[in-house]
Amino acid sequence: MTGLVLLHGWGYGPETWDGLANAFGNAPVVILDAGYFSPSKLTIPDNPDGWLGVGHSLGFARLLQMDIPWRGLVGIGGFLRFCQKPGKTTGTPPAMLDAMLARLNSAPEEVLARFHKRCDHRVSPLPTPGAEGLALLRADLSHLRDLDQPAPARPMPTLFIQAQDDRIVPPDLPREAQSLFSAALAGSRLIELDTGGHALPMTRAQDCQRLIQEFLHDLG
Repeated sequence: MTGLVLLHGWGYGPETWDGLANAFGNAPVVILDAGYFSPSKLTIPDNPDGWLGVGHSLGFARLLQMDIPWRGLVGIGGFLRFCQKPGKTTGTPPAMLDAMLARLNSAPEEVLARFHKRCDHRVSPLPTPGAEGLALLRADLSHLRDLDQPAPARPMPTLFIQAQDDRIVPPDLPREAQSLFSAALAGSRLIELDTGGHALPMTRAQDCQRLIQEFLHDLG
């Protein structure tokens, strides 16, 4: 049976999937941890029937970068590029991430609280990163600043789920990513929800579950 690998985005942890992880019956589910607030877990076991990768925000790009023959990928608020680039005005101004990086060491709780507020979902209580977690937050924030990833050389079925009111990732970014995937493989899809902010796995868990189950069914 095709299993699911779930990876959260920047500034969150495995709790991202609390409303989804037990919703897929007997399908094996692996919840990865980027290590911001607890020990990292990025090892994926063997599964003879393969894996569907489900990534939230930066988690989608990180799954895409793994050397795994995914049966398919789901990006929830996912993207291939996060910041504005020359000739590409859509995205976050790099100066905003520079400001977050400058404050992260001295006031990590403040940076995370403001970020969660803009995501329209606050984790309570707000976790505090240790020294290793703080280093990973900084490294991945820098990675977000420079990220401009091409579509994979090996085409795969891909679903993007996006909220129109997302204040972190404007809808134009997953539209851009979906168009790159579609150029390599017909059938790549983007589904836009009217509300939910940037924390769709938590704010619209049932809708995400339904869409992932339908996508998983279509994979056969």
